[in-house]
Amino acid sequence: MKKLLSLMTALILILVLAACGATEDSEQDNEEVTDNEETTGESEDTSWTEVEESGKLVVGTSGTYAPITYYNESNELTGFEVELVKEVADKLGLEIEFNTMDFDGILPSLRNGQIDVAAHDFAITEERKETFDFVIPHKYSYGSVVVRAEDADRFSDANDLEGVDVALGSLTSNYAIFADNIGANGTAYDGGTEAILRDVMNGNTDAYLNDRLVLQRTLDEFGDDRLVVADQVKYHATESAMAVLKGNTALKEKLDEAVQELIEDGTVARLSEEFLGEDVSEPVDEAEVVGLDGE
Repeated sequence: MKKLLSLMTALILILVLAACGATEDSEQDNEEVTDNEETTGESEDTSWTEVEESGKLVVGTSGTYAPITYYNESNELTGFEVELVKEVADKLGLEIEFNTMDFDGILPSLRNGQIDVAAHDFAITEERKETFDFVIPHKYSYGSVVVRAEDADRFSDANDLEGVDVALGSLTSNYAIFADNIGANGTAYDGGTEAILRDVMNGNTDAYLNDRLVLQRTLDEFGDDRLVVADQVKYHATESAMAVLKGNTALKEKLDEAVQELIEDGTVARLSEEFLGEDVSEPVDEAEVVGLDGE
């Protein structure tokens, strides 16, 4: 009986020691995992090193939004932002590859990693900042409208667009958002600006909403004095910038540095005067500009 008790006691002692050993090993393993996690931290941002190693910056734009991005008579992609991003790539010692696509597909392509940068006069908004990071602004402007010359006095400010039939380049643009907020009746066109301008001129719609500088250059090229920009209509003051995917901080910082240098050496002013008719590198006075929300 005594021998049996001794054997049982020894067995229990062995099991207790084994359990303690397993617990210590488990605690030690957990400590090692914790130490490794603390050492590693968040995943490394390789957005710049990947671009640098490839030697190429992939940029998304439409090629259909003159004078920001369009194909000239020689079928070469050019425009204010196209030429600016070429200068940026040159500053960074990179080749550049443009992927042209519909406007509505540019930001989704950036989100999906198909392009490195979106360059299409994108205004910085709180909604977009939830998904994307923006390079420092290179263009300041606001929206206006093209109307028939005979109707120029009909619109004393942006609030007079309420209930008006207006043309839009896209239903996802900020101009479409503003039209909805102000109570205008917006229709999107996919046939280019010439179709829009002819519909305004013929009375099929009453106004065309877009950036004031883009509108004026578009009218200059269209060459018909039956249409004018209603200068007194001012809405949605904008800061436009190139966009990168949120979290690609290293790439954004490199782009920031390049754009800042191009602002300081006058390149941005020169390009904007060439394509837009004036220097757009300085903020506008927002005192008379109606907000995107219509207020």
